[in-house]
Amino acid sequence: MGLNIGLDKIGAGVGKYMSWGYLPHEDKYQRPTIEGRNAAMIMKSGVYDSTTDIHQLMEHTFTRENTSHAWYNEGDGDVHPFDRTTVPIANNDIDFDGAYSWSTAVSHQDLGRMEVGALARELIAGGDHGESWQHKDGLVLDMFKKMGGPNAHLRVFARMHELTKLYRETERCLREFNLRDPWYIKPEEKDGRGWGATNASRGSLCHWVEIEGGKIKNYQVIAPTTWNVGPRDGEGVRGPIEEALIGIPIADVNDPVEVGHVARSFDSCLVCTVHAHDAKTGEELARFRTS
Repeated sequence: MGLNIGLDKIGAGVGKYMSWGYLPHEDKYQRPTIEGRNAAMIMKSGVYDSTTDIHQLMEHTFTRENTSHAWYNEGDGDVHPFDRTTVPIANNDIDFDGAYSWSTAVSHQDLGRMEVGALARELIAGGDHGESWQHKDGLVLDMFKKMGGPNAHLRVFARMHELTKLYRETERCLREFNLRDPWYIKPEEKDGRGWGATNASRGSLCHWVEIEGGKIKNYQVIAPTTWNVGPRDGEGVRGPIEEALIGIPIADVNDPVEVGHVARSFDSCLVCTVHAHDAKTGEELARFRTS
């Protein structure tokens, strides 16, 4: 159906992809450290830049946030989450030339804006980087190249293909559970910094925390939707969903279902309510809801 209605022709996005990796290996992920985490994930971490066809590992130190077009009073520069203190601005108006979102613009310090989610995970799974024992699957990467790049259809296909693997991994995890194992480990550190990451179904999720005197001093979260739906950054570069919406051919401007298809293909936290407005008049053209 996706091919029949042309979903393979729309919704490209930024063409660069990121995954923190997920599913810790039961033997290799013991007493984990930030430095050793990537080498202990069954589904490997990484980035894929389709403009250069390069795969490489992803480290949390590469992450940057920009609030130039968001409702925060934190300056216009790119900062690492450890160096960010959230300062929200109350009572905001939407200003598409200025600030228009609660989301920050997240990027890779060297490669720029990145898409996260099932397509990103599957493209990274096709790379030769990482440990030799880590999961590798080149199907979606091969389809990506043969289809000439990303599109809404392939984004949805990647999600379906991934489920076939996660089903088996879930069976394995359930066999290994021991309900008598301790479920809570009391923290002993009074001062320090920590970082944790995984992949939720919607994409890469990560948390940064700073502890001082046994209490949380600063806490930052970058959710999957933040990567994908973030506004323009300090250089005016659009995020993945914004970029994917540019140039979509609309058959009926009063019923732009094509916009809904592209937005939903990212599986972001916005898919249940996607609104389409006329940029010049502000008139609402359509409203899409899913149950």
